Amino acid sequence: MSFQRHSLARLLAAAGLALAVSAPALAAPPEGKIVINYNRCDKNYEGWGAHLWKYPSFPLEGIEWGKPMPPSGTNDFGVFWQVDLAAFGSTGSVNYIIHKGDIKEQGGKDMKFDGKTKREAWVLGGDSKIYFSAEDAAKARGEKPCP
Repeated sequence: MSFQRHSLARLLAAAGLALAVSAPALAAPPEGKIVINYNRCDKNYEGWGAHLWKYPSFPLEGIEWGKPMPPSGTNDFGVFWQVDLAAFGSTGSVNYIIHKGDIKEQGGKDMKFDGKTKREAWVLGGDSKIYFSAEDAAKARGEKPCP
């Protein structure tokens, strides 16, 4: 494990973000993809999904409110969704809501970020902000620890 990876692992662990031994390590998104990482204090991701859309009232193909996109996988942070940036059109505006039925994360607001300049987002359960690095998310969790 490199010094940087080891330091990140210690920072995440200190912030209460348990590292899963069998989960893939954190890695930069592949070219042309965006990734939304999501961490819950209770580590229960069953039923949680992402509602993603290109324009208001036009969810990405195959996604409906009652049928959100399930997580693409797990990593050291929690779960993640990986999506082609091209699916969001020429603006690259990534619009999303992480939800389980009508229970919404991030204060229930429609969230968005520029996928052309920020290819990866980090979301903490119970926090209304979008973080753009694992380090910033871990620091925020340390400031607002899990109950």
